[in-house]
Amino acid sequence: MIKSEWIVDMTVVLIYFTIVLVTGLVMSRKYHGSSANDFLSGGKDSHWFKTGLTLVAMSIDTGIMAVAGIGFVWGLTIQWNAVNLWITAPLAAMFFIPIFWRTKITTTPELLEKRFNPACRMLFAIVMALASVVVLTTLIYLGSLFLNEIFDWPLYLGAVVLFLITGLYVAMGGMKTVMAINVYQAIFMAVTIVTVAVMAVHRVGGIGALIHIESLSKSGTLLTSTIPKVDFDLFSDHWYPIPSGIVWAIIAGTSWIACNFTMAQRLLTARNEEHAQKAMLFLGCGHIFIFLAGYVVGVCMHELRPDTVPDKAYITVILEMFPVGIRGILMAGLMASLLSTVDGVLTSSGTLITKDIVVRFISKSKKEKELKTTSRLVQAVSVVCVFFILPQVAESSTAMAFLQGFLGDIFGVIVALYLVGIFSTRVTSNAAFAAGVSGIVLGIILDVSTDINFANVGIISFVYTIAAAFLLSQFEKPKSRASLQDLTVYTIPNVKGPFVGLNAWPALWKWIVGIQFLWIGLTALWEYIIIN
Repeated sequence: MIKSEWIVDMTVVLIYFTIVLVTGLVMSRKYHGSSANDFLSGGKDSHWFKTGLTLVAMSIDTGIMAVAGIGFVWGLTIQWNAVNLWITAPLAAMFFIPIFWRTKITTTPELLEKRFNPACRMLFAIVMALASVVVLTTLIYLGSLFLNEIFDWPLYLGAVVLFLITGLYVAMGGMKTVMAINVYQAIFMAVTIVTVAVMAVHRVGGIGALIHIESLSKSGTLLTSTIPKVDFDLFSDHWYPIPSGIVWAIIAGTSWIACNFTMAQRLLTARNEEHAQKAMLFLGCGHIFIFLAGYVVGVCMHELRPDTVPDKAYITVILEMFPVGIRGILMAGLMASLLSTVDGVLTSSGTLITKDIVVRFISKSKKEKELKTTSRLVQAVSVVCVFFILPQVAESSTAMAFLQGFLGDIFGVIVALYLVGIFSTRVTSNAAFAAGVSGIVLGIILDVSTDINFANVGIISFVYTIAAAFLLSQFEKPKSRASLQDLTVYTIPNVKGPFVGLNAWPALWKWIVGIQFLWIGLTALWEYIIIN
């Protein structure tokens, strides 16, 4: 039952849900007749700012609640997330995007087939489809947790409502509809997250009080410090310690924003290579500062309400620190962040299975209507799988811990295959497939049978996959350079490698260097202030 004092706020949330649903259905009718390719991939006509907003909307969701929970426990150790700003986004813009554009891929697994063989494509498509289900489950859990706090609904009821809202317009309008809606949801979401952070800082006493917080994180460092714990223990229980945490953050970040089709699907809607590169740097900047806002909320709540459940710290700020009406708008903003990611994961999972498995290996003669139907069926199966996994997420220490544990098993392998694929002409097809399969098996075994830190599990499987790929390649003859045209940074015609990203956007290196100095300078200044 809805708590009486929250009637106004609940009405605002329900109005927002209705607006999203109606808008989604209207746009779905507009794009209902679009081609199967546009339905699945969204076409290629987006300005970099629009693409960047949808990327931010995809990467920031109700996971911000989990981010605040991390800040609550581990403090502002955001350097591991900063790699998306100063390493992974520039890496993707400089090397991955040029390859994506020149090969004219429509899904990221397709690139692995062109570079290696069909088996690698199927392997990656299956792995990423499974990852999408796990990510989707985590998001739905956090969203249901929020609705439980507001409406006192059971978790499963909240999950059903969230799926009904997003599922209808995703199934009808596909990626074109999702892209159109997410531009506005990204803006709404960003304003919400910044507003909540400002209120948390205000309640703790302002910036001055935040700077002088002396409480320690679970790692033993100041909650306000951005520098993670130094810990060389393979079995460390610290969250992203130095150096393994930083290394793993680079691996995981590259996998998430460059290799992961859920993100790449939006990136590939940009009108050209330069627009995609600009959107990627926009994502890097937006990602780190919005995450920082989440961490700040966690730190402030640790100081204000040390007995709060970490994953509920963010909800508590919204529900207890804002007046009626404004509170409802912020609730709707948080729901916007959830819906913008759920719809993206649903569309990407449907596209992955449809294009990379069904059309490629099962039924190549699928007609337009059949392709859309297949995608919808895949999305429905994904939803069913979520309800089976949901109890496991609910039983984990935090939702983010569950997600990171799973991703630690696979992300290292995924990045390794892409790196050896685009940065080497020597690695062969069968060697890449064998290394990928065995790398995933190794990661799962280490995760299940040992207490090795998830970041170290990811690093071990990453290093193993690269080493195995090169070693096994010695027993095969490599592909000719002619057959690798546009597939590696060394085999792109009329472009002097390896910095292939400068061909479409010559000023890219200036932005990359400028961003590095800006972020390092801001971080150093912050550390100097809190120490002194």
